[in-house]
Amino acid sequence: MLENKTLKDNIEKYKLSEEEHRIVLEQIKEKLFVKKPHQNNPSIMFVVGQPGCGKTIFIGSTNFSNYIIINSDDYRKYHKYSKEILDKYPTDYATFTNFDAHLWGDELFSYAIQNNYSVLREKAPTDYSLIDLISTIPNNYDIVINIVVRGNLSSLLATRERYEKEILSSRTAKLSNIDTHNKCYELLPNFILKCLLLGVKVNYIIPVDREFKTISVNTDNYLSLLQDLRDNSNVKTCLNYDVRINNIKSDMINRDAPKEQFVELEKIENEFIKYAIDNDINKEKSLY
Repeated sequence: MLENKTLKDNIEKYKLSEEEHRIVLEQIKEKLFVKKPHQNNPSIMFVVGQPGCGKTIFIGSTNFSNYIIINSDDYRKYHKYSKEILDKYPTDYATFTNFDAHLWGDELFSYAIQNNYSVLREKAPTDYSLIDLISTIPNNYDIVINIVVRGNLSSLLATRERYEKEILSSRTAKLSNIDTHNKCYELLPNFILKCLLLGVKVNYIIPVDREFKTISVNTDNYLSLLQDLRDNSNVKTCLNYDVRINNIKSDMINRDAPKEQFVELEKIENEFIKYAIDNDINKEKSLY
């Protein structure tokens, strides 16, 4: 990871000009909306959760053919400097493409609403700007917030497993930042409450044996249920985390991963060890 000043300088350096940004936006828009029908009763769905929680898997396993699906990560490859960034700064690829990729996502979302499309937005919120956006959505739209719930240790491990799998087939694989992951995870309880207080329908989406269970929540049960589900997820993952982390290490050694990625994995491993000790978890101890 680069020093803060160099990082900030490069973030500014790799922002596209307004004209470059607009040209790419029109290209994406042309592909995304082709043959998609306008709707008389459009709806909006947000699929929300920290990186690695399973948002993309949930979307891919469910029939959302009537929705325009918007995921900012899909647009990084359209960035003018995508190849250059990957060559020079592979670990900071997401950071240097974030500005334009997320802005394209916001602009496509606004276009979909203005033109009566049903739209699904995948998000890992690190602030409350999404709440402000929800407050501006026209009344003719039904809105549902689906929170994919997973423990922080489970999702952190999943981000590394996903990256090792994706980097073998695509140089545009994105390694999720630990700080961004944690910021989203810590924000979610209050984010959920704010959604409920706006009168928006909120569901918890729970990964269960490669399928997903949906639980509707309210202001009375959202927090206790969230905490229980997160703990269950973390405890379950702790039972075999060492095997999974060793597999990740082996993959990283084989591809000669940068030193900073080993440092980040060690941070995750230490979190598992601390959690297991604090909660008296061992391999003989079952969750159920």
